[in-house]
Amino acid sequence: MTKTKETCIDEKEYLVEKISIDNIPDIGDKTGQVFLNSLEEAISNCRKLLNHGFRLVNFWTNPDVGVEFILKKRRTPDAGKE
Repeated sequence: MTKTKETCIDEKEYLVEKISIDNIPDIGDKTGQVFLNSLEEAISNCRKLLNHGFRLVNFWTNPDVGVEFILKKRRTPDAGKE
């Protein structure tokens, strides 16, 4: 079954978001509509992150993993300090 997953990685200077679509096909999806819906969902999630200051830095496909979009946002100097 095709699904979208979002992962946040906290690096020292950057926040990294990875949005991926797995490569496991939906057996009942004879037209590819489920995959296209997942792709649209991933793109929508990327657009939301762009609106929050992230930028798309990479995307790739891998037959063992699926499609992955990588977005980064520079941390503000005082983020996390209270």
